[in-house]
Amino acid sequence: QGSKQLLNNYPVYITSKQWDEAVNSSKKDGRRLLRYLIRFVFTTDELKYSCGLGKRKRSVQSGETGPERRPLDPVKVTCLREFIRMHCTSNPDWWMPSEEQINKVFSDAVGHARQGRAVGTFLHNGNSYYEGSDHPGSQDEVFNRGMQDGSGD
Repeated sequence: QGSKQLLNNYPVYITSKQWDEAVNSSKKDGRRLLRYLIRFVFTTDELKYSCGLGKRKRSVQSGETGPERRPLDPVKVTCLREFIRMHCTSNPDWWMPSEEQINKVFSDAVGHARQGRAVGTFLHNGNSYYEGSDHPGSQDEVFNRGMQDGSGD
C-alpha cells in the first residue's frame, strides 16, 4: 500500500505512512531519520542476529557457540547511507551525519534489538524494556551506557 522506493537502483521500500512518520519525528536530523528507516527496513531479527556492519573483527577462538552472526544486508545498508546523504544534501536545513555517526546509528540499532528493545525507543517510559534479560552486565550498567551515548534525546 503506497510503497515509497528509497532510491531508484535499490529494491528497498517503505510505506508512505512510515516515511511520513520518519520525517515528522526526525526534527531535521539525519541520524534520527536513519534510525527510523533502519527500523522500517530491517526486521528486529535481522538486526538481532547480525554482527551489524561486520566491521569489528571477532576473535575466532572466543569459543562462542550459536549461529554465526552475519553482517546486515549490504544492499539495504548502502541504500540507507546513500539515501540519508542524498536527503540531507537536497534539504540543506537537515543535519547531515558523518560516516562515523551513520555507522553508530547502525550499531546502536543492532545493540537495541539484541537487548529485546525496539530500535529507536530510547528508555522513554521509565526503562521498562528489560524483557530480554540475557544481555551481559547489570541493568543499571546498560541504562547508564544508554544515557551517555548521546542517543537519548
